[in-house]
Parts: sequence; structure tokens; C-alpha cells
Amino acid sequence: MRVLFVYPNLYTQMGFNHGLASLSAVLKQQGHQTRLVNLNENLPPVPTPDELWSLVRGWQPGLIGFSCLTQQYRAALEIAEDLRARAASQGVRLPPLVVGGIHPTMVPAEVMADGAWDHVGVGECEDALAELVRRVEAGERPDDVRNFVSWKGGLRPTDAGRGSHGAAAFAVNPVGEFPDFARLPLPDYELFDVQRITDQKHGWFGLISSRGCPYRCTYCLNHKIVDRYKAELGRSVKDLGFFRFRPAAALLDEIRHVLARYRGIGTFILDDDLFTQNVPHALEFCAAYAASGIGVPFVANAHVKQLDERVAQALAQAGCRILKLGIESGSARVRKEVLKRHMTHKDILETVAAAERHGLHTSGFVMVGLPGETRAERWETVDLLAEARIGRYRTSFFYPFPGTDSYRLAVEGGWFDPVGSAHLTDFTEGSILDFGPEENLFVDQLGTVMPWFVNARLERFREAPASARWRPLVERVLAMDAAEWAEFKPRVRAIDAELAAAAAAAGEEHYAIRYNAFMGVRSDFYLAEERGLEWATAAARPAAELREAALAAAAAEVC
Repeated sequence: MRVLFVYPNLYTQMGFNHGLASLSAVLKQQGHQTRLVNLNENLPPVPTPDELWSLVRGWQPGLIGFSCLTQQYRAALEIAEDLRARAASQGVRLPPLVVGGIHPTMVPAEVMADGAWDHVGVGECEDALAELVRRVEAGERPDDVRNFVSWKGGLRPTDAGRGSHGAAAFAVNPVGEFPDFARLPLPDYELFDVQRITDQKHGWFGLISSRGCPYRCTYCLNHKIVDRYKAELGRSVKDLGFFRFRPAAALLDEIRHVLARYRGIGTFILDDDLFTQNVPHALEFCAAYAASGIGVPFVANAHVKQLDERVAQALAQAGCRILKLGIESGSARVRKEVLKRHMTHKDILETVAAAERHGLHTSGFVMVGLPGETRAERWETVDLLAEARIGRYRTSFFYPFPGTDSYRLAVEGGWFDPVGSAHLTDFTEGSILDFGPEENLFVDQLGTVMPWFVNARLERFREAPASARWRPLVERVLAMDAAEWAEFKPRVRAIDAELAAAAAAAGEEHYAIRYNAFMGVRSDFYLAEERGLEWATAAARPAAELREAALAAAAAEVC
């Protein structure tokens, strides 16, 4: 059978969808053909509705599958409804429309009630989609396949529009086993325009070496998925096999496969939720990667409370360039009560210091605009970043995904803005929570120029001449009203570049907005990179020596 995938990801971060690549690989392994419509403005031309309809009519897929986050669900729904309207107007039989991904997994009944879909996928669907495709192709009953919510009898009602279909009309099937991650085929990279995506991402290439996460953060869907599998399969979390790992040898084969086919790969990103969580797995991969001679640096995720010294050393020796850490908030109360991230201030500072001691450049994820967060607690996040001397940080506006505990908190607290949520396609554009005009303005300022706030506070924790450079600017920003801020905001990047150049010339360590609008990067790292120097690793020059060399080079250029 021919299966057409549709991936609506307009006006968001462009990337590679690991889930679709895996689904496609499984289907191809079983003899099916697949094709992708990837809707992203960075990969022009973006197909028009007419062109998508022409593709459906010309290629004649037997099933059309969508994957989407909450922010892209509206676009997916509009595409599905447009296809249905065109088919109805022309008297054409449309193949089954299937949707999966994070949003459908979290609220499948709501998605099914929209009336546009024949099947809604829940959880990991490699095995389930293969079975659904087999049944559709064979003309067999399709409404009791595990992991899918399907119309009873396989017949979608045609007499009503969005939101009018009752739950009694569809079957909510239990989930099946988690796919055996170690035995899945290599992802189908050919489904995507991988070379163009790699070029657009400046040589950064994402890989997955594990699936699952053992924590229960309120803003994440992982533990909600685990709870569903636990209830429907009747087993303990330990016996579900949710946290799964790819053998190092298999991952190295995948890496060689990728390098043989695509040019310009400069950094691999291990997109695992927590690469360092399983110490034997991490050590096995690091040893194998170091011995392989591949030599491409990589980036990995770690939990603040799970960085074994042996793993830190092995990562550095294997060529890990950046270690990413989920910090989210500088407030101990917010981390514990709002996010359920049980880690102390000391844990964060010690882990950042340990990583840097082994030559690992650290990267922190932080969120602004959290439900129930006070102005003072927002400043605690600024101060934690300044105190930790973390290598870089990525600032996101808190986004409550439907079905998560954090969504419930946002709604119950009266902060959730359904109107605003309908227009945002990413969590770096702005907040969808409403804290009132004054606090909304502060949250937007903080999320936009976090590096300026951090630079202004550096002197609270160490000698920092850069603070005097940024402090007046932060005071100016804080004095702006909403209209003044809106006029000022488009000039942020240009002003930041000017200030950072002056600070670098003066030899002042600071953070600058680099690589994208929401990333603050410590000056020793970005200056070394700009001058073709290798930032410190365990086998390279000490961090302090390299920092001094980079700053001296910048000052010499100005002189």
C-alpha cells in the first residue's frame, strides 16, 4: 500500500521528526511505499492546498497519516477538513485519515470528536500502524487495532461537523506493547529532505539512542503515557519496558549510514530525553564512539541529579561538545510544587561545575511565565543562571500541553488564555498565559532578553565588569511601557551584537544572544568558535586558558 505522511510544522523550529522516520521504516520493511509532505517555510516551496489535493489524487495513497504537536494541530485539522470537503464536492472516495503525535496522544477523545479523522493514534504506533495498514489494504475490520481510537464498524459519521460526534460512536482501543526499540529498523531518513534540513541547521543532525524517561514532571507527557500503558496492560511500570536503549553497535551503524549519505554533518545531537540516566548504556556508547574514529562531536541531555563522574569523563573523551540540562526555574518552590522537578539549588550548581570541570560546555533549559510564579521567583531564575556560570541557556515561554498536570494548573489558576493559544505555533514566541498587563510585559521582556538580565546580575556572584555595561540597559527596558517595548523589541539583536562586541574587545566575560533569538551563550565559547578555536574538552586546553586566549584575540583585533 502507498502511505502518505503529512507533517505540518510551519513557523516553528525546523527539524527532523524521529517518529515519522521510524513509522516509515517499519512500513517499508513490510513492503509498503511511503511519501512525505513536510510543510515548513524553511523548506520551500510550501505545498498549497491545491497541490496537496493534486498529490493525493495523482499518487493515490491508501492511507494518509498526520503527526503534530498541539501548536500544529489546528493546521493539521484544517488540512484534513479541506481534503474531506474537496473529496465530497468531487464525489471522490478519500482514503482513511489518521493522526498521531503528542497532541492526539494526550487528548485522543477530543481529537476524534472533531470528526475529521478515521483513526487517532495513541502512544508509540510502529506496530499498530503497520497492523492498521495491513487491515485497510486487506479490507479487514479496522476498528479494534490497539493504540487507536477508531469509529465503530470502521465507518465515520458524515452527517455532522467539528465537535459534534459523541464518544459512543467510536471505539477506544487499549494500547499494545511498546515497540522493541533495539530491533526497529534504521529510521527512514530518505522520507525527509535530510540534506537540505542539515544544511539549514548548519550541520547539526539529530539521533535517538533511547526512548522513555522515569521522571514525572508536570509539563511532560511521558508519565501520562506510562500511566495509560500501566493501566491498560495491567503491569507495573518496571515491567512495561518503557525506558529502552539502542545497543551502541547499532547506533554506530546508523551513524556510519548517515555519514555515508549526507555531507556537512558537524555535530550529532543525541535527542534522548536523558542520555546519561543509564550509566552502563552511556559508558558503552562513549567507549565505542571514541574507539570508532568517527570524530564528529556530539551533544547529549542529562538530568541535574544524574551525572556520574565516570560518564562525564567518558563523554568528554568521546567528543561530547555540549551537555544539556533541564533546569526550568531558579525557584526551589516552583521546581518542587509547580514542576515536580525534585532538585536543589546545590544540585544544579554542582552538576554544572562538574560538567565544566571535565571540559563539557553546559547548556540549560529554562522557562519563564510559569503558573503561580511570582516576580521574585522569576528573578531567581536570572540569578541562578548568573551564579552557575552555565555555558549557555535556552529560554522558552511556558506552554501547557493539554492533558498534562501543568495544563490543569494553568486552567485552575485562571491564567490560561485560549485565544492566545490558538495563534502561537511555538513556545519561543510568547506566553499563552495571562498574568495581567504589567506581569505579561515583564515575562515577555525576560523571555526576549534573558542574557541582558543575567549579565546585569553577574556582579552579585563574582567580579563582573560586564554588569556595568548591561545594567543601565536592563533598567531602561524595565522602565518601558508596552508600547515602548513593542517599538524597541525588533532592535534587540542589533543592540545585543553591538554590546557584545564592545564587551569582547574589553575582555569582559558575558552572555550574548547567539545562534537564535532565545539562546544566551557565554562569551568564551562563542568567541572561540568564531575564531576557529576548539572550546576546551578534557583532552584540550584548560577552559580558563582558552577563555583568556579568545578574549585576548578579540581585544587585539580592536586595537
